[in-house]
Amino acid sequence: MFYLGSGMKAEPTSPNWRVGSNLYQTNSNSNMSSSSGHEDEDSDSKNCEPQMSYKERRREAHTQAEQKRRDAIKKGYDSLQDLVPTCQQSETSGYKLSKATVLQKSIDYIQFLLQQKKKQEDERNA
Repeated sequence: MFYLGSGMKAEPTSPNWRVGSNLYQTNSNSNMSSSSGHEDEDSDSKNCEPQMSYKERRREAHTQAEQKRRDAIKKGYDSLQDLVPTCQQSETSGYKLSKATVLQKSIDYIQFLLQQKKKQEDERNA
């Protein structure tokens, strides 16, 4: 258990506890205990504190970045599917369009719109 500045307590299992870059922090980013050994720490206390190696921190950061990237791609596909009329599904269809299908239908729809635009420009200029 660690004590925060205003008499608050935080334990490693509490939801406000997270491991930052070489610092144990709460979600409010207030430093709790440095893992560099500058404060009074027993040698036994290092064994019970959760510590991540440099490799583990890098892997965790990479995993989070990759998840963020996948979420952004998924959100983009969902937005594209909502915008393109030929990709919109009825709730009773029971299946999801593949990403390749969403892209192909989007390409087809954009080509259709370009043809419509050209046709309107030709009619206006005639």
